[in-house]
Order: sequence, then C-alpha cells, then structure tokens
Amino acid sequence: MYTERSVELKSDFYSRYGSASGVLYFERVGLPFMLMRGGSRMLAFAADCGVRAYGRRCGDVLRILNSDSNVCDVHFRGSGEGAQILYKTDVSGFGREEETVDYTVDKLLVRMGLRENVSASNKRAAALCDEYGSHGWCAYLGPGGAKSLPLPLTDHNVIIVRVRKNGGKRVEEECLECFEDGEDRRIEAAAAGLKDCRPEILFDMMNESERAAEKLLAVSAQARYAAGIAINTDGVRAARVCEAGILCITDKGKTDSAAHIIREEFGRQAGYYAGIVVIK
Repeated sequence: MYTERSVELKSDFYSRYGSASGVLYFERVGLPFMLMRGGSRMLAFAADCGVRAYGRRCGDVLRILNSDSNVCDVHFRGSGEGAQILYKTDVSGFGREEETVDYTVDKLLVRMGLRENVSASNKRAAALCDEYGSHGWCAYLGPGGAKSLPLPLTDHNVIIVRVRKNGGKRVEEECLECFEDGEDRRIEAAAAGLKDCRPEILFDMMNESERAAEKLLAVSAQARYAAGIAINTDGVRAARVCEAGILCITDKGKTDSAAHIIREEFGRQAGYYAGIVVIK
C-alpha cells in the first residue's frame, strides 16, 4: 500500500542516507490482530496500519534504522552484501510491533536479493496474517493448517480501545480449557459464516466469546467496563477483549460517534481517557 506516508518515508530515507545511485526497494506489512483464538483454532487479520520500510543495497554493512527513535542496528555482512534500511511503524505500542518490524525487514532483504527466504519461526502471527489475512481476507489457522477466508468488512471499521490493564489473576487450568474448547467451536461457526460472506455470524461469535472470557478468564475490571460500554453503543457490532485492549467492529458511518461515546463514558468511570485507534 503506497500512500502519502510512504512518500514521506522515502524522502526521509534520502535525507538520511543520501541520493546515491541504486535501486530503492519498498515493503509494507500490516500489524497482526487476533479476532478470536482457541485451543487449536484462530482467526486473525493484518491491519491497515503496520510497518513500512525502504531499502537499498550498499557496501558490506547492513544498517537498519528506526525513523522514529533514530536507533540503528549495524551488522557486517561482507563485500556486496550490505544494505541501508529505514523503517517506520504507523502506530506504536502494540504487542506484536517488534515481531512485525523483524518480518518486514526480512521480506525487504529477500526482495533485495540478500536473503533466500523469510524466517518466520519467531514471527508467526505477522507471517500468517501477511500471507493469509490481508487485503480483505482473514487468516484461519486450524488442525488442517492455514487458509484464507473472506473478511467482508467494507461497510465497517475495526477500532482498538486501549485500556491500561486487560488481565487479572492467574486463570485456573480447568477454566482455560473450558474457554478454549468453546472458542474453537465459536471459531468454526464464524469461519463457516465468513465462507458465505455473512459477517454477522462473526459478530455474534465475538460477542459470545467476550461473555465467555469474562466468565472464565482473568479479565480486568477496566476491560470489562470498556467492552460493556462498547457493545451497548450505537454502531458497534462486536466487542471483544484482545492483547491490545478491546477490539470493536463498528458500522463505518458511525465509527466517529461511537469512538467519542466510548471514550467519554469510559473516562468518567476509569478516571482516564482510553486511546482509540482505527486499525482497519
């Protein structure tokens, strides 16, 4: 996805590394987000926000520079195997940001011919969503492996309500197993709905998942309150606690008003205003 942000990053690349000759390569990977996750099944997607990176082969040293922090990793690679890379994360502070940065840089190195393939061993979520869950698709991972399912959300947005604390005390193993078994069944139902381009089944399963999580897992009072406000807000179709906060699917025409209501209502109860980010 080549946008105005990409143009700005390209200009930043030349200002830092100079405009020497050489092919300039570009790569972008969306941040991975879980819609639902059970014991043996998962639904996830790559967000519109993510990591962008430019790179150019140069010399024998690999320089990887973060445009926001100006932190630079330097590695000696040998004659003709070096490169200059500049990357930027659209929205910082999400749990899988570092994983996505590493995966994006690996893809860029492959594109430049400096690596044969991408090592996805420690970048599983980013790799899964990039391959199976981007550009209108949802990644499904089950006992038979990974595959793509339609994610028909053209009339909707996905937002994250960022609360300070999601979890609580340690979950008993029996409760966790009960939740994961139920979640696997809900994921199968949601996947069947997505195959038929019926996102309302996904919405129902996500809301049912949230109720089960609050009953069986360690969900913080802040997360419960935020999810409760969200699901009772006009325009919100689904709300479920996730690693990053509360993931909500909203009607596109009501996203702004819903985000305002959630922010104000939550702020009055929690004593601080939760950050809200549109990720899709």
